[in-house]
Amino acid sequence: VTEPGVDGNPLAMGCTSSSQFAATGAGAGFGAPRKGLLKEDPPSAATVAALCRRHTAPPEVPPLPSAGCPVLLGSRPQAARAISESWAAAAAQKRPDAPAAAMGQAVEAREAVEAADIGSGFAALQRRISGGSRAGVLEKSVQATIDLFHICGPQTAGHRRAAATMYETECRRFPRGSPKVAAAYARLAGELHDSDRLAAGAFLVGFVSGLADVRVDPVAACRRLKGEDWGVMEQAIHGFISHMAVALCDGTFEPGDEAMMQEMLAAFPSTQARARAFLDEALAPLLAEAVLPRLRDLRRTAPEAAGPFAMVGDIVERCSVLNEDAVVRAFHVARKGERKSDLAAIHSLSAAWQRQPRGAVQCHHIGMHLGTMCWALVGMQEFASPKF
Repeated sequence: VTEPGVDGNPLAMGCTSSSQFAATGAGAGFGAPRKGLLKEDPPSAATVAALCRRHTAPPEVPPLPSAGCPVLLGSRPQAARAISESWAAAAAQKRPDAPAAAMGQAVEAREAVEAADIGSGFAALQRRISGGSRAGVLEKSVQATIDLFHICGPQTAGHRRAAATMYETECRRFPRGSPKVAAAYARLAGELHDSDRLAAGAFLVGFVSGLADVRVDPVAACRRLKGEDWGVMEQAIHGFISHMAVALCDGTFEPGDEAMMQEMLAAFPSTQARARAFLDEALAPLLAEAVLPRLRDLRRTAPEAAGPFAMVGDIVERCSVLNEDAVVRAFHVARKGERKSDLAAIHSLSAAWQRQPRGAVQCHHIGMHLGTMCWALVGMQEFASPKF
């Protein structure tokens, strides 16, 4: 007679326990089903992730559509994915064109803004100038320099001849009157070994000084220029000075002088025609092609050039609307240092251009006197003092 089984089963005559049976790995009948029922496999990683998503989902779940959106049955992840897809389909059916319409409106608004900026041209560029709008920059620049200029009396051919003699004195006084600028030109002449690049830089430094009384570092001006720039600038300056509207009557514009009027009417049908030619054919090409692009580049390294840049842009924009009185002022304006001689800037400009050899100092003076002439055309209708 055998003893009862170790596991307490009296019918297990001579049989070993289930644990021993499983340990030996022998037999597959009686012990295997009991082991599968008592022990369960751990949950898979996909099941754990699905449970986490279910518990972290927002408490309010949008209702499923009643029709037209079938729900796939299956495991829990499949059901959750089917619910989200059904809800998205229902939302798209309610307003299918809303995203496209919103995107279309955004694109149209952006295109409208870009078109407005392109259409406004130079005005849009001026609004981006630091320090305020173009009108604010112009008013600030003109009012800051209005006490530095004066309008000379009637000009004659004698003023043109006197300017050549007085200019030699101006050249000799330049190192004492502007020692830092003169020293910078001398240093750059030895470092650059490029007379054209130095000439272009000196012209811009003198121009912003004569136009807006702004001091720009000559090194910063030459850094933004190339030697080829002076070829373009020199040709434009020559075209301006030699133009009939500028050189006629020895560079004077005196509508009240009968002798000069006869000479002028032999070349132009009227004083208005000469003024129009001065603005459209002589000055506008010089500023638009030679000066304005270089000032735009100079503004990147010398922020103080923003004022002169706005002033030149105003002249280029308003050349078509400026009248004869503005041109007459340009032929009579001078800096207050020339009050004793009563010599207009246009005569000093011609003297500096004709002097040979033409170095950095002469290019500085050419730019300075040209800037002085341009000052008489900048915003004078809006900002000029009553004395003008």
